[in-house]
Amino acid sequence: MRRPPRKSDMQIKEHSQAEEILARGNLLCLAMSSDGQPYVVPMNYGLHQGRIYMHTGHKGLKMEVLAANPRVSFTVYEGVEMVSDPQPCAWDTRYQSVVGLGSARLVGDPAEKRAGLEAIARACGHDGGEAMPEEKVRMVAVLCIEIDHLSGKKNP
Repeated sequence: MRRPPRKSDMQIKEHSQAEEILARGNLLCLAMSSDGQPYVVPMNYGLHQGRIYMHTGHKGLKMEVLAANPRVSFTVYEGVEMVSDPQPCAWDTRYQSVVGLGSARLVGDPAEKRAGLEAIARACGHDGGEAMPEEKVRMVAVLCIEIDHLSGKKNP
């Protein structure tokens, strides 16, 4: 589903700018599909070595859907601001966003799992002062998205 944007003037043309938006964020909407049914869920995330890491429970609908179909899409946005106007159809929204495609997998390697969780914690504001307790690390599942495609759009 990669094609040129309809409004090319809104496209973020520099891939590095799209990567910066992704790096600054900490909340994404993860889109999945199973049996022809879409499923979208907001998730905190962290970026580490060009991959997206998210934590979740070991069981549940998300894990079932990803087991059936690991292909995902995600979106991250920032700087969202509504711009009002006396005319209702003249309202607008300012924003920058990225949309990506990739494959999600459950992280099994303990070192990668911890690195992913630390990336999430940093993205959400943790300063690294206290170490993550091992029992908490074991309690959660960590998902990794290998990004295949990333594009960006903005409305200045």
